[in-house]
Amino acid sequence: MTVAVLFDARSYKIPNQLIILGYLAGIYINLTEYGMIGMKFFIIEAAWPIIGLSLLYFLGKQIGAGDVKLYSVMATLVGARMTVDTMITSVMLAGVAILVVSLYERQIMRRNLHFSFYITAGFLLQQFSK
Repeated sequence: MTVAVLFDARSYKIPNQLIILGYLAGIYINLTEYGMIGMKFFIIEAAWPIIGLSLLYFLGKQIGAGDVKLYSVMATLVGARMTVDTMITSVMLAGVAILVVSLYERQIMRRNLHFSFYITAGFLLQQFSK
């Protein structure tokens, strides 16, 4: 995830090659943990964030495609519960950041966010809170 933040900070894009590496790691983890049935788990874990977050992407670009793919990869690596907790935490962190910057600049923030930063921060907060 940290590498994704670096790419996102530089170009507002997360390379598909990085996403593929994450998916390969997710396949490996699911296969070693569950055997061949792990492929079924991998597909389900990879699909639900894409399906669930596609509306936010298509109906107004509230989230970037790279961020949706990043959540999908995360789900294959750490599971649904941690991914949902990270989603909630990252949205709250981004909301606080927007509020603080908007109050500081005395206008509504009109810049794009590097949301992968908040995804990573939310994930790390979830790790330390357990």
